[in-house]
Amino acid sequence: MDTLLASHTPRTVLQVALLAGVWFAADRAAAWLHLPFSGGVVGLLLMVVLMLSGALPPDVIDRGADWLLSHMLLFFIPLVVSVVQFTGLLHSEGLRLMLAIGLGFLSVLLAVAFTVEWACRIERGRRLRALRALRAARTPQTGVRA
Repeated sequence: MDTLLASHTPRTVLQVALLAGVWFAADRAAAWLHLPFSGGVVGLLLMVVLMLSGALPPDVIDRGADWLLSHMLLFFIPLVVSVVQFTGLLHSEGLRLMLAIGLGFLSVLLAVAFTVEWACRIERGRRLRALRALRAARTPQTGVRA
């Protein structure tokens, strides 16, 4: 076994467990609070808030998130099996189902794109302010304005 892979495996497993734990806690909280959206949305919002506040650095979940994303196709196998089992439903309601799936996919895609763009703008703004403060601290103030 590759030494690099072996050294990262425990960290990846712990990160996947952490992400699963956050999802489970958020799912239970959403059910307990009778929220109109799923626990996955609550978990996503919680993770975004924690990461933007600096309470959760990205390197705490990076390997686990990469692993989950690289194996995401496995999570859709039950969906494919369901489609095969319910071909009659597809014949009668296929267009409406595809429209609903397409609109859902598009809305999630846009929501993620706008959220990532928003988070990147905030991060760029923070870095720019830090850089300006660093440059201002290095530049000697002569008191003379041009």
